This record gives sequence, structure tokens and C-alpha cells, in this order.
Amino acid sequence: MFRQPTGADGKLALHDTQFEYAHAYLGRTRRMLFLRGPVVGAPYRNDLFGPTQIGDDILAMSTAEPLVPIYLFIDSAGGDVSTGLVLYDIIKTSRAQVITVGMNAASMATVLLAAGSKRLIFSHARLMLHLPQGQFQGDVEDVKIRTKLFSSMTEELVSCYIDSGATAGLVNKSDKEIRKQILKDINREFWLTAPEAIAYGLVDQIVTTTDLYTCDKLWEKAV
Repeated sequence: MFRQPTGADGKLALHDTQFEYAHAYLGRTRRMLFLRGPVVGAPYRNDLFGPTQIGDDILAMSTAEPLVPIYLFIDSAGGDVSTGLVLYDIIKTSRAQVITVGMNAASMATVLLAAGSKRLIFSHARLMLHLPQGQFQGDVEDVKIRTKLFSSMTEELVSCYIDSGATAGLVNKSDKEIRKQILKDINREFWLTAPEAIAYGLVDQIVTTTDLYTCDKLWEKAV
């Protein structure tokens, strides 16, 4: 396990709280953030890898140093659409570039991956897209309301994909045709390998060592 002492003599017996661990070290020295697990907000998640904390970190980093890119590694099966869309907006409006890096992502997490100013993916990553899901309870009118809500969410998510550069693998087609194809594809679980995700327009390229560490000189200059 990676850890190093923080402001103390490393030869002394230290408590766990006196060490800096991998995620904190990478966040501080290389502006690397990690979205892991379900995309749900408080009170269900309030940890360092949840969407609320990630959003706060992006806002702070973008304010402190807008010229240095932020890396957001995504390893998530998705989650709450409303929570995810707030983080999507934060990524899109960040003054600093947010470079997203796909590890494995599904559902709402793929929307966040596509939102990056530059979108990278590991060569063996898998992505999965599908329609928003949920359980309907209540009387007929309640079901109608929720059906309308889910339909609106679906259109909103597809718009996010298209606005972020998704083409559904179509060449020289209108947004209307791309939207129709995406809706058809996500009617069931739609799985993509890394090369397929590139062809679909969800990401730009397979990640390389150079891609991961291009911010080094900029960050060193800034600090």
C-alpha cells in the first residue's frame, strides 16, 4: 500500500492519520481524481470517491489553478441521473480542462466519461449504455408522471451524449439521425469495447503514458 508521512519524522511510530495515501498524493501532486462506485449523492455517499466530493474537488482545483488540467478516472456502474447531471455540468463548466479516463463505466458513468474536454480509455475497459431504470409505484396517475419523467431523462441523457461528441458510429449524419440510433442502441444493454467506444464517439483514444502525464511540466511550473 502506498503511503508516506505527512509533516512528521518518518522514523517515528505514526498513526494512520499521519500518512498520505495514494489518492490524496495523486490529487495533490498530479490533480488526479477518482470516481469509484455508485453515482449517488448525500446522504448515501459522502466519501472521497463519490460524485459530491469529486464535484467539490473540480470546483476547487479549477479555481486555484485553471491552466492545469484535471484528470478524472471513472470506475463506476452508474447511479442516480440527477446527481450525475450535476457533476456533468460541473465538468462542462470547469475553467480547468477535465480529462476523463475510462476504466469501466456503465449507465450514468458513461455520460460523465463522454463529458471530458479530452476523453481517454484503458485498452481493456468496457462501457455499457442503457435506458434510465427505476421501479414505478402508486396509482395510474403516479405511473404516468414517472413514465413522463423517465422519457424526459432519456432525451436529456441522449442530448448529453450528442453534445459531448457521440456519433453512434454514424458518419456525416444529422443530430436527429444520431439521436434515433442512440435511442435504438440503448433500448437494451449496449456494451462497447474500448475501440468500439472510440468509433461511437464516447471517447477519443486509448490512454497512453504520455496522455496520463502531460500535465507534469505545467503543474510543476504552476507550483
